[in-house]
Amino acid sequence: MRTRMAILAVPLIAAACSGGAAPASSSPSLSATQSPRFAVATGSDQRILRISLEGGFTSPTYQLTRTPTLALYGDGRVIVPGPTSDANPGPLLPDLHQERVTPAEIQTIVAAADAAGLLGPDASYGNPGVADAPATVFALTVAGTTHVISAMALGGGVDGPDTQGVDQRARLLAFENSMTNLSGLLGRTVSDDGPYQPAGYDVFSSEAEPDPTQPSIDWPLARDPGTAGATTVVDGVRCLAVKGADLAPFLATARTASPTTIWKAASGEYSISVRPLYPDESGCQATAG
Repeated sequence: MRTRMAILAVPLIAAACSGGAAPASSSPSLSATQSPRFAVATGSDQRILRISLEGGFTSPTYQLTRTPTLALYGDGRVIVPGPTSDANPGPLLPDLHQERVTPAEIQTIVAAADAAGLLGPDASYGNPGVADAPATVFALTVAGTTHVISAMALGGGVDGPDTQGVDQRARLLAFENSMTNLSGLLGRTVSDDGPYQPAGYDVFSSEAEPDPTQPSIDWPLARDPGTAGATTVVDGVRCLAVKGADLAPFLATARTASPTTIWKAASGEYSISVRPLYPDESGCQATAG
């Protein structure tokens, strides 16, 4: 079902891209005399588009650390997950990479988003037959207004007569697929611009059960993970925003750790998980209040 729906939606996206944005095949830069079709931010810390997964049958702590599948910023930076590793356990620090697009290509992307219905009123498209699947959430900011559209189990092969907004879900799925293949959408090779280096991390800590079979490491900062920072929406989990002068010593230790490493601090032993801060984030936003 997924393939049929994606094929139906592609012409809609293509038609919108030809309506006013620069041709995807040439992807020229906007000249000084051209007015962009869509009023979007241009700052390096101003997000234009985010595609993320929310909810689903995963642990609450995992949901705290989940990163977007794509984030586009005003300077043309696109942040995406890096290549996956088969290591088990893998590294503690998530691998994020950057790609770059031009101002004209941003217009092409937003035109495709518009064709997919992302500039309409906020909406949520559910699927009563799938209770444990995550929702794909699209957040698009144009002219200072953020539009949020979500769809549960998007592309999961479960679309049917009881699914809300079947046609709209097809458009969303086609748009999501196009964003995983920017080279195809923009008509040129969009290459990896290297690892994304965040300005900080949200560090989530919870008390660890003693386990001599697991490797342990000393907590490197003066701020104790058991007392500093803020409580979160998950009971027993605290969040500490690590940035500035604390970032380098934390990274020096964290690069040697895995998700199963036990961290020893003055107040006790902790399990640690991390989430990189994105350019528009200040840290520890998933707090309990």
